[in-house]
Amino acid sequence: MTKEEAKRILAAYRPGDEDRPESYFAEALKKTEDDAELARWFAEEREFDRAVAGHLSSVPAPFGLKTRILANMAPCTGKKLRWLAPLTAAATAALLVLVLVVSASRGSGQHSGSVSDYEQEMMSFIKLPPPLELESLEIGPIKQWIAERKAPLSEIPPGIAAVETMGCRILSFRGHPVSLICFCHGQTVAHLFIVDRTALPGLKAGKPPVLSSQADWTIATWADQHYAYMVAVHDRPAAARQYLPHA
Repeated sequence: MTKEEAKRILAAYRPGDEDRPESYFAEALKKTEDDAELARWFAEEREFDRAVAGHLSSVPAPFGLKTRILANMAPCTGKKLRWLAPLTAAATAALLVLVLVVSASRGSGQHSGSVSDYEQEMMSFIKLPPPLELESLEIGPIKQWIAERKAPLSEIPPGIAAVETMGCRILSFRGHPVSLICFCHGQTVAHLFIVDRTALPGLKAGKPPVLSSQADWTIATWADQHYAYMVAVHDRPAAARQYLPHA
């Protein structure tokens, strides 16, 4: 292991990593005992990490940050150098530290959230062109893909079902999977979110869609007995109504 390889590994070091089975951190740490320059660099790196962690613990995470990070984490493919495996895992953990500081207090598993939080988190994802896990101009393959992943899926409102599809992906809200299906109508993209209704107890089943606005976006939310729905369109409320269920 060269000094540069050791630095790359130690840059992602966390206390206890050297005790992991087949850990390359132990080998990198061993090199600090024989190289004074490397040891000095590592001490400065640890001090910097402690300072950053101290500041992060007092900074609230923006809404939707966790959603965007997880949604953009592509699956690992191909072969990697063996010593890079623990580095990759540690680097991913470092990337999520800001989110985990806030979310740790919320506990694990599925739980509910407010409609306002849900709207903000989902909107934070689509305000930039969302990466889709499946691209398709037909709704059939999209429904099949979502069903195979046991994500929420229900009857799509006729107004939006008549529009050409773009694709879909799975997001998450408070531990609940969220199905996102994107539709394209001319220059307008309509985003349909479907989540289990238990995630949003504030939405009462059978009530008409509730419209709200964020900047130039129109958002509509409603629920039936099983699912909660949200449609977001970068357009005026009048244009968004065509995608909603009829009263």
